[in-house]
Amino acid sequence: MPARRTLAPALLLSLAALLTAACTEERQEPEDPGNRDSRSASPAPTWDGKEDQEEAMERATRALNAVEAGSASREDSGTAALGEGLDRTFTTPGVRPYTFGVACQTPTPRTLTLTLVRGEAESEWEVECGDREAEQFNLPAGGPFTARIAPPDRDVDGLVLWRLSTVAPEDVQDCEDDIAGCGV
Repeated sequence: MPARRTLAPALLLSLAALLTAACTEERQEPEDPGNRDSRSASPAPTWDGKEDQEEAMERATRALNAVEAGSASREDSGTAALGEGLDRTFTTPGVRPYTFGVACQTPTPRTLTLTLVRGEAESEWEVECGDREAEQFNLPAGGPFTARIAPPDRDVDGLVLWRLSTVAPEDVQDCEDDIAGCGV
């Protein structure tokens, strides 16, 4: 029996030592954002390589294809690096209505503002990067229009794909002029 009495205090001492060791672990205090050195700030998320960029291009192309009407006849298309933004003026001659489709891809979720301008009329639209369907805007034939997306940051990875197409009048859905507004 004397062996049992000495075993219990030994177990209690071991347990106390374990608890004391666990409680005395070094704790890191949260960093004060005001004391942070701007050079040590984490960089913006980037794509790991060419494969990520190619996959992003494929996803953006699928998003544009998802909204393209069967009667669409592509007039112009292109790609812009998100760090450079988009600022392009398009002509819309003829009589058939036009659609302007835009899709973007970035390493992390991001919302961009697309500004469409024709003459005195201007409209702003939000474009969600990574959507499975591109944003598409209807425009009647007529004078030139400008599409702008301001670059969020020069160092940000991302791309913007756009297409300008003519479509049959019956393929224009909702508003006939997404720049000037409906009922114009």
